[in-house]
Amino acid sequence: MSISRNCPVASLDAAERLHGNARHPLCPLLRTIPHKSNFLSVRPCGYLLVLILVCLFCIIPAIANAADAAVVYWAPWVTKTTTNSATINWHGASNKAGKIEYATSSYYDKHHSFEKTVESPTTSAYQHVQLTGLEPNTSYIYIVKPSGNETVFSNREFRTMPASGPFTFIVISDTQEGHDYTEAMRFKLVAEAIAKEKDVLFILHGGDYAGHDSEGLWTKYFEAADKMLAKFAIFTTIGNHEYHNGDTPTVPTEAVQYHSSYDIPRAGPLNHFFDCAGVRFIILDSPDPTTGEDPHTSLALAQSQAPWLEGLLKDNMAGVFTIHHHPIWDYFSSTNNPDLQPWEDLYHAYNISANFAGHTHTYQRYSVKGIPYFIVGNAGGRFADLISNSIPVWFVKGITRNLGYLKVTVDQANNTATAQEIFVAWVIEDDSAETPQVYDPPLVGDTVTFSLKPIGGGGGGNCFIATAAFGSYFDPRVKILRDFRDTFLFTNQIGQSFVNWYYKVSPPMADFIKTREIMKTVVRIILLPAVGVAYLCLKVGVLPTFLVLLFSAAVIYLGIRRFNRFRYTSHA
Repeated sequence: MSISRNCPVASLDAAERLHGNARHPLCPLLRTIPHKSNFLSVRPCGYLLVLILVCLFCIIPAIANAADAAVVYWAPWVTKTTTNSATINWHGASNKAGKIEYATSSYYDKHHSFEKTVESPTTSAYQHVQLTGLEPNTSYIYIVKPSGNETVFSNREFRTMPASGPFTFIVISDTQEGHDYTEAMRFKLVAEAIAKEKDVLFILHGGDYAGHDSEGLWTKYFEAADKMLAKFAIFTTIGNHEYHNGDTPTVPTEAVQYHSSYDIPRAGPLNHFFDCAGVRFIILDSPDPTTGEDPHTSLALAQSQAPWLEGLLKDNMAGVFTIHHHPIWDYFSSTNNPDLQPWEDLYHAYNISANFAGHTHTYQRYSVKGIPYFIVGNAGGRFADLISNSIPVWFVKGITRNLGYLKVTVDQANNTATAQEIFVAWVIEDDSAETPQVYDPPLVGDTVTFSLKPIGGGGGGNCFIATAAFGSYFDPRVKILRDFRDTFLFTNQIGQSFVNWYYKVSPPMADFIKTREIMKTVVRIILLPAVGVAYLCLKVGVLPTFLVLLFSAAVIYLGIRRFNRFRYTSHA
């Protein structure tokens, strides 16, 4: 039997077989190992044990630490606060849970420890844990400890809603980055200025948190917002950028980050409300994703929410604030957004306290038939120039290229709210990598005080007597009078003075009329000629209407004279 040169030889020891036949690169090293049977049978076992211990105590922990370092953590934020509950949210490992330790601030200050612990019931990257049994109008300290990395977060705080009494809240919108700058360069300045505020209860966000619907950009948003969210709860509104798709620009996303971050069911409605100390906050859904990847408003979407909105407005609250991403009135159009007309009608039918919006990256304020409308889209997005040839008649003030937020203090006892626009920095370019120039201290750019509820009564869009007489704000005759007011009276100083006088004297008269059917009939008869004149003015203008009335008066006068002359001749 012949033996091939490359076949192993049975008489060679292990090292020589490897060296001579397999040409293994470790063979020179193996040759130095003593050729003793006890070494070959015992010492390799010892080396193997050492190798296992090294893996257990060095390599595997290092791999675990590397994996944990790859986890994206978003520091906790608080949502859905009430008088006795709050939801704590955070982002961490997808296969981990966690726990929350918390106590009232007074307890923590006294004992330097937490009083209660709540475990997260699910394993998920997005965590939402509700705390219940809390005390009203009370400050709480809490810490979130994610499973596997309990020291990643530090203590944070929030305050529950008061049952009554004054309170202050913040309104911001459009915190997203620009093309040439990140949120850390602009929005972070706003967030850190808000964090320095005292006695703020919560934040209203008008939408457009990040540039598009991606975890990476939302990570930057939460990093920039960290100090603000460490102190105050946030209530959210969806904007058009929540649907922006970075991968397929022509197809809207399902707003995954918005739903996941704020614990909103995918199939659920995006309009919601909450009450605070007798004041109602209504959050409406304005971007319609069926309109495209950059959703704008639609009449169908607004109409679908109108019955729900009216039901909330009918309740007798101390005041009502509404917020939606897209504005009804904007500097760039003399008329309102027709898609949102159903909401506009209801706002004036029930006399809301104020309306907030974003989308246009400026600060703007309007006084629409006595109701303040704010655009607060200046928290970080690329600024827009305030240049227009068709400014709404309701426009009061507008400022651009100033980063800021709106601070609103509500005083139910005096039926007032005071809004201050706070500017924290300014820039030269709308979209650039320049370093914003910080106002130190922040600058108060605008202040307005307004009524929470109209003086003298409830709904009617301030058409008090006509609404009482005809029975409904939506009666066609009331609408004609309302349109006449908006077109011919609110547009000049004399007309505005007359309307303001009417608003002061008419509510008691309306209250007297609406409970007496006979008075309703009398007032309707008196108002019908005014309705006819208003209709003619709206259709053909004031001058033609005046000429028609003058001609009619002349005809009537001549007719009376002729009749009297005929009667005198007949008697003669």
